[in-house]
Formats: sequence, structure tokens, C-alpha cells
Amino acid sequence: MNEQIIIIVALSGGLLLCVLLAAAFLVQRTVIATVAGFSWFRQVFLEHYVWVSETSHAGFPDGSRNQTKTVEHYQSYEYIRTETRTTTVNGQTTTTTGQVYGYVPRRRTKYMYEIQKWVESRRLEAEGEERASLHWPAYTLNRSNQERVEKTRERYLVFFQNAKGKRYKRELLEADWIALDDQSSYVLKVNIFGYIKQFAPCAAQEAEMPGQTV
Repeated sequence: MNEQIIIIVALSGGLLLCVLLAAAFLVQRTVIATVAGFSWFRQVFLEHYVWVSETSHAGFPDGSRNQTKTVEHYQSYEYIRTETRTTTVNGQTTTTTGQVYGYVPRRRTKYMYEIQKWVESRRLEAEGEERASLHWPAYTLNRSNQERVEKTRERYLVFFQNAKGKRYKRELLEADWIALDDQSSYVLKVNIFGYIKQFAPCAAQEAEMPGQTV
């Protein structure tokens, strides 16, 4: 089997795998389930404005302090010259011209200093399995170093369970998660990997499809 056939077979196999994976994501089955539980997770990322050590080869930036510099030696891989070569094979002479690259010793100035930057100071977390316990982690900002909130992160999950005990999970927006009725039964549209593509209360599903049994 030559190299071209191997490449074609490999590409065909990769394409077939992609098609099968896409089909697996599209295939859905219907599951009747009830709410088995919840979980939530919240993070607060704080940062403060502090002096940090840095180096540069472009000079001292404005606002820096404790400035020092030194000469640094290094090797640079770069173009050296153009070289012409003549070779003779079976009485036929060929002349080629090419560029020659190599390591060249160089020197540059290295600048060392301190400069103020926003750097992560703390990462606070809160989590739970009850909607009633939902809260953000408590903290007090340190005003001495201008501490502030950089960003927040949150995740809200609901867990469903069918009559056979099989569990499924789905991430929701906070408002939808809080408003979810945990006393209802739900119709889940689940793909082959167990991911919930859609879900709705059984009553709502029956209203949309009168006369049909899920």
C-alpha cells in the first residue's frame, strides 16, 4: 500500500468518525424523570495593585522603580550568507544557490525593574446542594492595596432521575434554576451520551402533543 492510499484511507476514516459522532449528538431519546437534586457553585476573584518584578529589552517603562540594567550575551539563529554550490553527477554539472543560516553571537541590554500591576490576590468559593442555601462567599476588600473584584463565576446544576435510577444533569441560568418546580415530572430529550438537549414538564409536553403518550 503506497503512501497516497494510506493518506486517503486515513482521511476517509477520520471523516467517517466525524459523521458518526455528529449522528450520535443528533440522535435523541425520550426519558421521563423527576428532579433528584440540585447543586450550585460560586466564585469571586479578587485582585490588588502591587509592585512586581519584571524585565525588558526595550527600556524602563514609565512609573517603574528600582531600575537596574546589564549587558546580556545570547546566540541568534539568522541568515549569514548566500552560498553557491556546483555538483557533478554522471557527467552532468548542476549549480545551486542557497541561503546559509547559523548561530551568531549577539549582545543586548536587559532592563530590570519593579512596576505596579493588578495581580490576583484571593479566590473565594461557596457551594452547596440546596437552593435555599444559595449565597456569595463573604469578603471584605483590603483598601490598603486597592483590592477589587476582578470577576465572578457561577454554575447551577439540576439532577434528574428516571424510574430505573439513571441520573442526568443539566446546567441552567440562575433564574431558570431557581424557578424550576422540583415537584413536577419532566420529559427529557437525551442524546446517546446522556446529555439533556431539551426538557419540559410532562403536562406542558402533553399539551403540545395531545393524544400522544411519551
